[in-house]
Amino acid sequence: MADELPLAGQPSAVTPQLLKLDGYRITAETQVPQEEFLMRMYGKPCLPRRDLTAVTGVEKCGKTFFISMLMACCAKRQVLELERISELPLKVMWYDTEQSRQSTKGIYVDRIGRMAQSEAGDEVGVDEGNFLIYNVRACTCKERMDYLLTGIETYHPDLVIIDNVSDLLPSVNDADESQRVIAQLMELATLGNCNIVVVIHLNRTGDKRNLRGWLGTVVLQKAFEVFSCEQVPGSELYSVGQLLTRKYRIADKLYYRINDDGLPEESDKPTMLLSKGDGSQVRRKSNAYITSKQVGSFNQEYIIRNDSNAEKPYDWDMKKLFADAMGGCSCISPDMLREKVMKLSHIQMVHYYDKVFGDAEAQGVVTTTLDRAGRVVVISTPT
Repeated sequence: MADELPLAGQPSAVTPQLLKLDGYRITAETQVPQEEFLMRMYGKPCLPRRDLTAVTGVEKCGKTFFISMLMACCAKRQVLELERISELPLKVMWYDTEQSRQSTKGIYVDRIGRMAQSEAGDEVGVDEGNFLIYNVRACTCKERMDYLLTGIETYHPDLVIIDNVSDLLPSVNDADESQRVIAQLMELATLGNCNIVVVIHLNRTGDKRNLRGWLGTVVLQKAFEVFSCEQVPGSELYSVGQLLTRKYRIADKLYYRINDDGLPEESDKPTMLLSKGDGSQVRRKSNAYITSKQVGSFNQEYIIRNDSNAEKPYDWDMKKLFADAMGGCSCISPDMLREKVMKLSHIQMVHYYDKVFGDAEAQGVVTTTLDRAGRVVVISTPT
């Protein structure tokens, strides 16, 4: 050690390892491909090439319907509020690990194919040369990963959808395997110049940020964006909203219903029936879960009254409420923020807090992101 000290600060020998390291260095002159997105949702870019996108939700909440829309949009320029950016159709690979072969074919032919039809009603909605549909439910985890690698390297799809990513490893709670699988998918997305959509369930708590197992934690850390699918309680409506993103925030939720033909139809924000004191009911937009009479139970310090407006008799002072809850912190965990906001505002129901938080995000007061350690946090949005 004493012999090495006089050499401190002198240039190190150029080793093969150092040369490899310098190959990954980024400088102001480094030539990198321009960021390219495959889709827009409400006009905002999403699904970037060379990256991962996650789609999550509880069971039977519309995840497969949403990815069906994505696939149909690869052939048809626009499906509801989803729009393909490229004028040319995209090649898509659907890697179904969960359903029966009959279900996979049925969704492909009767749903995706029909959604992809032009307004003229073409009999064939998709060019099968651009649709690579695989059902690998009968395969082992290793076979699924090996075949996936072969398919991407051979066919060069623009969009790859893995439904469900949990089936690429024996246990979603295996930390090492979870890291390995997601790292391999990121490498595949980069080398294949494609976007890989990974579908993953939520844990049964239903918390939108609680993706299943250790695998879900890694997905949250590594994905460019996360979309959350839900069925609106007490209705036949489904919704898709962007939960997290590293760049373009999509504030609007997509609401849709499934028509008699089994196809999605866009819907307005749902309404709810609220009970009045006389036993009758009044229909309100979903941004008003409570009656004006119940507003009195909240902390009035954070309420802005609009008594002259029967449709919207009050508003929350979002900036003040969330600023007080964060207490000057640059970021805070979603659970801690929920606890503080509910305590300050006197909100009693968690589902109503979720609605208030969603409104605060839509107004640009707060946003959800990842910190340097890959943990989900909420930050104040600069005004």
